[in-house]
Amino acid sequence: MSTPQDPLPRRPASVVVLALVLLGEALALAALALGYILSLLGPDPLSVGGAVFMIVFLLLLAAGVLAAARGLLGGYRWPRTPSLVLQIFLVIFSVSFLSAGAVAAGIVVFVPAGTALVLLFTQPVVAFTVRNTGESRIH
Repeated sequence: MSTPQDPLPRRPASVVVLALVLLGEALALAALALGYILSLLGPDPLSVGGAVFMIVFLLLLAAGVLAAARGLLGGYRWPRTPSLVLQIFLVIFSVSFLSAGAVAAGIVVFVPAGTALVLLFTQPVVAFTVRNTGESRIH
């Protein structure tokens, strides 16, 4: 005998915006990896081993950020912590840009990371991301 299920909650706009910020960060990481690939194909690569390491590292990090974005859209709670840690690192990174005089680069890094940090603590995001595993939430 089946039990009546609660209607599926709507995905808040703040969750979608947060996932889009993470998607943008994942694309930026993939672009950095592409830059390292292009440097390997250039006439005088400085460090082949270092470049290969960075390519693999950046692509794995991009895949992790994409997984976190997908998990947030699915209503899981696990992506909040890695997303928070990434945003904190990006804010610190942006401050180093700003203090070095690269204001445009600092702002480009700070604005999405700061937005994501704020959104991670909003009530709609926290309320929507309460599922651990199991049944499908919204797709």
